Amino acid sequence: MSWNMQAPFIIGFILLVVCVWIYFLWQNSRRMHQQLRQVAQQQTLLRHDQSAQDLCRAIHLLQPNAHAGVDYLIRHDAPGAAPYIAEWCAHDPQPTAEQLRQAVEKVNQQNFAGNYASLRRAEYPAIGDQLDAAYKARLGNDAEQIEIDELIHNIKEKYPKPMEDL
Repeated sequence: MSWNMQAPFIIGFILLVVCVWIYFLWQNSRRMHQQLRQVAQQQTLLRHDQSAQDLCRAIHLLQPNAHAGVDYLIRHDAPGAAPYIAEWCAHDPQPTAEQLRQAVEKVNQQNFAGNYASLRRAEYPAIGDQLDAAYKARLGNDAEQIEIDELIHNIKEKYPKPMEDL
């Protein structure tokens, strides 16, 4: 066969390869767009829902390599209902309900342990009141200072510092 006879077959083959390549690119970009949408939805849920954040942290304790929106999907259907794993896509086995319950408890303990300072700060007397009481105590009237010190002491007892922070 001469070049003139083979040219249409070669051009046709090249066009077929290009079309197949474009089809695969289109499929991959569609899947990637879907995946990005799922990740964005999960991040929005996690940003606005503390119980979903706790579930996500519990899953991460049990499966450190699992990622929300990629390896699993969390759903929270109603405000009063607890979030749940709607879909599990990871290669590792999905944690059982009991494993998740224990991990969520552990996460909640860690949240409280790391949060004692902000809980205390929210209840402490205003800095201006503390400074005013300190000024009056230096002038000889320590009644307000004693009252504020007792209040601070009670708040510290109410929200104790965790043992690992001592």
